Amino acid sequence: MRLLRLSGSNDAVIQWLTRPQDEPKTDNWTRVIYGAVVQFGDGAAVVKTSLQSDFSAVRLTGLPLGSSPTSVSALLDRLAFSVSHTCIRLPPPRQDAVNCVADVRVEDPSFAQRLCASIVKPGPSPTESLAGITAVQINAPMPGGLNAHRVECKKVHISWYHPFRTVWLNFSKRWQAQQVNDKFNAGQYTVLAQPVKSSGPSESGRNYRNTLPFTITLTDVPGRATASDVVRTLPTFIRPGHVELGKPSYACDPGTANTIVKAKLAEIGPLEWWEEPAGVGGKRAKAKARFQDEGDAARAAAVLNASKLPFHDKGNLTVQAIFSARFKVPDRIYQAVQEQVAAQSRVWFAKHVFFTAYEPSRAYRVLKLEGEDSNAIAETKQALEEILAGTLARLGDDILWAPSFGLNGDIARQLKAIEQKLGIVIVRNKRRSRLQLYGQPEQCAKAQKLLAGLVEEDSSTTNVIELDEDKFAWACSGGFRELVKAFGRKVEFDIISTPKRILVGGSEKDARVAHDMVASQKQAAGLAVASMGDCAICWTEAENPIQTRCGHAYCSDCFERFCFSDNSATDSFKIRCEGNSGNCKTILSLDELQEHLPSSTFDEMLETSFKFHISRHPEAFHYCPKAGCGQIYRVSSSGVVFRCPGCLTALCTTCHVSHEGKSCAEHKYLNSEQYAAWEKTKQKLGIKECPKCKTAIEKLYGCDHMTCGGCGTHICWNCLAIFDTDRECYSHMSKAHGPHGERVHF
Repeated sequence: MRLLRLSGSNDAVIQWLTRPQDEPKTDNWTRVIYGAVVQFGDGAAVVKTSLQSDFSAVRLTGLPLGSSPTSVSALLDRLAFSVSHTCIRLPPPRQDAVNCVADVRVEDPSFAQRLCASIVKPGPSPTESLAGITAVQINAPMPGGLNAHRVECKKVHISWYHPFRTVWLNFSKRWQAQQVNDKFNAGQYTVLAQPVKSSGPSESGRNYRNTLPFTITLTDVPGRATASDVVRTLPTFIRPGHVELGKPSYACDPGTANTIVKAKLAEIGPLEWWEEPAGVGGKRAKAKARFQDEGDAARAAAVLNASKLPFHDKGNLTVQAIFSARFKVPDRIYQAVQEQVAAQSRVWFAKHVFFTAYEPSRAYRVLKLEGEDSNAIAETKQALEEILAGTLARLGDDILWAPSFGLNGDIARQLKAIEQKLGIVIVRNKRRSRLQLYGQPEQCAKAQKLLAGLVEEDSSTTNVIELDEDKFAWACSGGFRELVKAFGRKVEFDIISTPKRILVGGSEKDARVAHDMVASQKQAAGLAVASMGDCAICWTEAENPIQTRCGHAYCSDCFERFCFSDNSATDSFKIRCEGNSGNCKTILSLDELQEHLPSSTFDEMLETSFKFHISRHPEAFHYCPKAGCGQIYRVSSSGVVFRCPGCLTALCTTCHVSHEGKSCAEHKYLNSEQYAAWEKTKQKLGIKECPKCKTAIEKLYGCDHMTCGGCGTHICWNCLAIFDTDRECYSHMSKAHGPHGERVHF
C-alpha cells in the first residue's frame, strides 16, 4: 500500500492500493431493477428474473437449542421439503431462551402455505422432532443484488482486546523509578513496540520476594510479554532490580480467538470473506468480514456489538457495520479531477468518511468511500458523483455539439489540442451527442468558449450513406479504404447500425463524391480490410483503445455505443464482438464487459438488456401503469392482485387494471357499452337492484316495502335499506319515510 498525504493538511489521507483486496471476490451478476432481482449471463443476456411474488417464507419457532441451518434443513427434508441450508436464517437466541427460531425463505409461492399445513397436520405418523414446533407464514424478503454506485452495508469491522497483564518493576533508588515511570508515560519506553501506562513510584516494604523499596506499576502490557520484553527498551544502567509479571487477562491464543469470533459471525449468516487480524500488535485485535446478505451485516452489529467474549468474561466484542460506495471510472478522468477530489477528501475525513483510490488497471480506477455513518456516506457519495459527472459543455442554454464532433477527423485533433493546452479531459459521448469536460472549473470554462468557437466555425455536415448487402460487402472488401484514401478521417464506418452505413463529414460536395463512389461500387484494389489497431466499429485508428480477448480493437466510445446498439431486429439481447468485418460474433463475457466499461455504464447496459427482455416477453411481465412508477410484476391467468410496492396501486395481473373486489368479467361488464345501456334503461323504467343479490326489481304499484324474489330480503324501496323481516321494514318506513300503503311482493 502506498500513502499520499495531502500537502497543507495532516488530517486527510488518500490511499492508493495495488488492488481492491476487500472488494467482493466475484460479482454474481445479479442486479435489482424495477423491483425485480435479475440474473445476467454472458453477452449481458437476462438469465433469470425473480419477483417478490415468486418467494414465500415461514418462521419456525420451538426449535431445539443449538439448531443450525443444516439441522433445520434435515428436519424439513423429513417433511418432504427439500430446502438448502442457504435459505435458512437462525438469529442468535437470547441468553434466557429455551428454544430457537428460524426463518426459511424459498423461491416457491406455495411453499409457506404447504409447510404450515404439514406442521399443523403432520400426517398419520408425526415424528417426535416436530413436538412443540410451530410455523407461521411471514413476508418473504427479496434476495439482494448489486447496483452501480449504490451505498451498501455488507461489511463489518470487529475488534476485541488482546490479552494484557499488569507488571511491577522494583528499583533500589527513587530517581530510577521516577525516570522510568516518566519515560513510559511519555512513550519513549515501550513493551513489544506498544505504549503502556505507568503509575508510581510507590514505596513498599521489603519482603523475601522483593528487597527493593521503590515500585512502578505498568498496565496494558501485552499478555505475551516476558520480563526481558518489558525491560528491553530501557538502558542497562536504569533497569529495575526485579520484575514481577501478573497473570494475563485471559488465556486464549490468537488463532483460537479468531476462530471463535468468526464462528459467532457465521451464526448470523454466511460470510463472503473473513480477514483475520494482522499480527498480534496493538491493544486490540482488529478483523474484518463481509456478509453475503446486507441484512445479516446489520443484524450482526445489532446483536453482537458489546456482547461478552466467550474466552474473556470481562471483555466485550465490538462489531461496527460499515457503509461503502464504489465507483469504477476511466483513469484519465480521475487524473483530471484528482485535485478536486483531494480538496473534498479533507471535508469527508472530518465526517469520518474515508476515500480510497486503487491503482489503475486496464485504464480504469476503482474508487471507494467507506464509513460508519450511512447519512455521511450518502452525502459524500453525491458530492463525488457530481465531481465525476464533469461539466456538460453548453452554448447558452443549449447543449454544445456539432455533427463533426462525432467523427475522428480534423476537429477531433482540435479537441485534443484544447485538452493539452488547458490540462483538462474532453469526453465525446457520441451515443448521447454531448461533450463532458473534466478538470479545474476555470479551465473548463475556458474550454467551453473555445468549443463554442469551433461550433460556429464548423460549416460541415454529417451525411449518412446507407449500405445494402452488396454495398456493405464492397465496403468490407476494400471499398471503405478507397474512401479513406480520398477523404481521410472525414469518413467513418458504422457496422452496428441497421442497416450498416458510412458517415461522411465535410461539405456537400464531399458527400456527393462519396455517395457516387459507393453507388458505383468500383472494384477495390484488393486492400486489407482493417489493421489490428483499427476500431472494429468505425474502422479508423482506435481512440483510447480497448482490446477484446478475441483480439479485436475498439475506440472506448465506440465500444460503449456498440454495447447499447439497437437490438430491435433480434429476439434476445446478447453482445457479440463485431470484429473481422462483423463476422467474429464471439459472445463477450460479463467480466470482460465489466472490465472495459465504467461501473455506471455497465449497470446502465444491464438495465437496457432487462428492458429489452421485458419488451420481448409481454406475456410474462408488465410494468406498473402509474406514471413515474415503472415497477415490474408477473402476469398470471388467475386474476391475482399485485399491490405495487412503488406506488401501492392494486393491479389485476390478468387484465392489468385496478378492480379490487371485482372479477375481471365483472369489471369488463361494468365498463362496457352494454352495461351503460342497461343502466340507462333502468333509470328510465325506475328499476332498482336488490342491495344484497343484485336482482333487478321494478315497482309497479303498492307501498315502499319490497320483498326480493331472488333472495327474499325485505327492502325499503325509498332508501334501499334491507331487513330480515317485514315488521322491521315497516317500522323503519314509518319512522324514516312516513305512512305507507299495502304490502306488495315481487
